[in-house]
Amino acid sequence: MIWDILIRAAVVGILLSVLLSVMSYFVVLRKMTFAGVGIAHSAFGGIALSFLLGLGGYLLPIVFSVLSSLLIAFMYKKGKMSEDSAIDVIFVFSMAFGVFILSMSDGYSANMLGILFGNILSVSYVDFILSLFVFVFGFLFIAYYFSHFQLMSYNEELAYISGVRVDVLYYMFWVVLSIIIVLAIKLIGIILVNAFLVLPTLVGLNLAKNYKNIVFVSMLSSTISIIAGISIAYLLDTPAGATIVLVFILLWVFSIAYNKIKT
Repeated sequence: MIWDILIRAAVVGILLSVLLSVMSYFVVLRKMTFAGVGIAHSAFGGIALSFLLGLGGYLLPIVFSVLSSLLIAFMYKKGKMSEDSAIDVIFVFSMAFGVFILSMSDGYSANMLGILFGNILSVSYVDFILSLFVFVFGFLFIAYYFSHFQLMSYNEELAYISGVRVDVLYYMFWVVLSIIIVLAIKLIGIILVNAFLVLPTLVGLNLAKNYKNIVFVSMLSSTISIIAGISIAYLLDTPAGATIVLVFILLWVFSIAYNKIKT
């Protein structure tokens, strides 16, 4: 029984972390690393409302996150706000709304801890199927538009001139990122989910030079951190989400050391 739980948690963790790793490449390139924090915390309002209404599933968190991400993108594109400023506005509102709503439900403290820090070992078969579907969709989406997103990240004006539908793809990127992050919240929680939008590419940049190898190393490091983190958490009886991120931090430190030695 325990092995079924561990294997299911590891598979779901790998599927979502690999997707986040690829997305992190563009997040870091665009210097929008605060995006994960903003989207994850925007889901907090939807999760809190689900608790209050006694609803399960991902519907409300995904709706909240998608709407928030589109609002962030709109404020950046049309309101001439910086991405970080737009994210910060949504971040503050969503957290305040979530805490306000959650305080009205029973088990306020327990619910808060579960949302903030996650529990990868509670992943169900429904989570597995949903994660598999999102992985396939997300992978095909990124693979098809990878060159477009790369060009947009380096030079949006050049992307416009080249015929890339920059605005449409920009909104689509935020929507897909929102859905992946909402699913990942159950694994490592709101506080820690941003690690998977930053650390994979930082490790890749330290260990590789061209973009293909950077993305490959990013995915590999995420996979290693998930497997090692779950294994260590099981052996030491520590929180899985926090353990996974600490393993990732260790990989990042090693990558820095390797980069220094190599140069």
